[in-house]
Amino acid sequence: MKGRQTITINRTMTPEDILHFMEAHWDRENMSEFGTTKKSNGDLEYIVLPATENWDVIIYPKAAGGLFNKDNKIVMSAARSHHAIDPSKVDYTKYFRTHKDMFDKIKDSKEAIDLNAEMMGPCEDALQEYTGFMTKLLEENGYLK
Repeated sequence: MKGRQTITINRTMTPEDILHFMEAHWDRENMSEFGTTKKSNGDLEYIVLPATENWDVIIYPKAAGGLFNKDNKIVMSAARSHHAIDPSKVDYTKYFRTHKDMFDKIKDSKEAIDLNAEMMGPCEDALQEYTGFMTKLLEENGYLK
């Protein structure tokens, strides 16, 4: 389990380039729909694919440069779903309590373990499937290094 995959490509891409590529080539019927997230200034940040109820797969470019990044890459990574941290779903009372009893600690641990198991199981499977499909598309269109 990695939770993150990289695909080495032969050109620099922006998030907008990846979005246009996916709009032209992505199989929405057999794979899934995809969405986007934007930065506060309105620029495109990530392309988002659904993985599980609590996890998404995000896609973003990483340009070559620096000591440890010699190649242009597309990064596909597991990330918590935005709806999973919707304020209406969060029990804020547990953050205001100064003392947690043993039952609260057990409940918090179980929730963390369940989320981790979900990421390492079905989310990782979705990440692997999406990465394989994206690699195939990039290869067919001459983008792989």
